[in-house]
Amino acid sequence: MVINIIGVKFIVIVRLDHSFLFNYYSVINVKIKGKKMRKIILTLIFSCLFVANSFAKETLTILNAGSKTGSFAMQMTAVSKDLQKYYNIDLKIPGDYCTAVQMLKSIKGPVLMPWANDFEAVGRDGSGCATFEVKPEQVVRYDSTVMCLCSMKHSADSLMKNKHTVGHTTPVKPFSRAVLALEKSFGAKVKPIAYDGSGATKTGLYNGEIDYALVSIKHGRDIIKNGGSCFYEYSANKDSELVALATMDPNNPLLIAGYDAVWLALNMTDEQVATLRARIKEVHLDSSSAMFEYTQGGKVLNVMWDLTSSEITNQWETSVKNLQE
Repeated sequence: MVINIIGVKFIVIVRLDHSFLFNYYSVINVKIKGKKMRKIILTLIFSCLFVANSFAKETLTILNAGSKTGSFAMQMTAVSKDLQKYYNIDLKIPGDYCTAVQMLKSIKGPVLMPWANDFEAVGRDGSGCATFEVKPEQVVRYDSTVMCLCSMKHSADSLMKNKHTVGHTTPVKPFSRAVLALEKSFGAKVKPIAYDGSGATKTGLYNGEIDYALVSIKHGRDIIKNGGSCFYEYSANKDSELVALATMDPNNPLLIAGYDAVWLALNMTDEQVATLRARIKEVHLDSSSAMFEYTQGGKVLNVMWDLTSSEITNQWETSVKNLQE
């Protein structure tokens, strides 16, 4: 960059660590003395600082409100890689949503945080540690996925007829209720086993610690790839490739269960939120991105980009109520 100050031209190489300021001061000081010198130096410093700041990336804290092994952790890790070209990323994975909510209070700058309907449901029931107000204008991604039942060695019939353990992720209460709904509707003799995250649940299944796993369809496809099978899903979708449990007993609302999740842009202006939303959508659609790989091009996760504010509120509230007592 060339700066012309009072007829004197300076060629300045802009470095984001600002070390150029001191280097160029010593060179200029040799040639010019007195008040004129000080004026030139001050003008040069402020000009260079302005240019350097215009190139500096904004810091974005990505705060994972989930376990260290589950889908939130994997997605936040993936999107942090994809957004590095736009932001200085500070990825925080404290290990559970209770800690994340407390940590959020001490973060002053822009934050991207996912929040799930199961967290909200147990919070509203009084058995969880927190609730969080979801404001539609802060939502930069909304996604929904059903839960399914999978096994490495047992059949669909065996689940309903024999004694079995069924692993699931946290929070414990809504997913334990979903497992026990099999007993109420079909007489299944099942025992829920809680794990700290979907990844840990899958590992428990692979290691033979549990007979079945209640996981999202994304993790279900992983189980199938590793030689297992998935049989039932917690939905009323008659067109599903799996057996929709709510079609077998429409009177049990606990047979409809899944993850609805929002990604929230916090501590940001409307312009910052809009920019982040656009960038997140961009990396999801980029076939070379980590998020594209995670979602398998959108095949294993239903991301809804164009919901209105009222649609976000209605769908979110319905999904939370479906998991409440």
